[in-house]
Amino acid sequence: MGITDEQGITGKQGLNWTEIIRSGALAGLTPYEIWELELWEYNAFVGAYEERRKTDTANAIMTGYYAAYYSNNGKKAKSPNELIRKLYAREQSKEEGLSAIERVKRAEQRSFENVNKHN
Repeated sequence: MGITDEQGITGKQGLNWTEIIRSGALAGLTPYEIWELELWEYNAFVGAYEERRKTDTANAIMTGYYAAYYSNNGKKAKSPNELIRKLYAREQSKEEGLSAIERVKRAEQRSFENVNKHN
């Protein structure tokens, strides 16, 4: 069972096609361009768009900070550091954390097995 409707029902591989098209559209891609890209190209394009968006948001935060600072003679202007830090912070889900731990364990096990083979 693959994609079942236009509402973005997730297919076998866990891809949400509606989200793929939305993310591409936000990044300025047309549907035709999205389908013509290799997956790594699409990911690079959308990732670069996300970084640009974060940078633009951080610049807007700094502009607001300086406007508040200079219009109030420096009084009560809150530091933008925490807002910008939150912008770039990404929380890891429990599943992602457990998956990462399992990958490290498997890599350590393979490394250990390779060392024992050569000894």
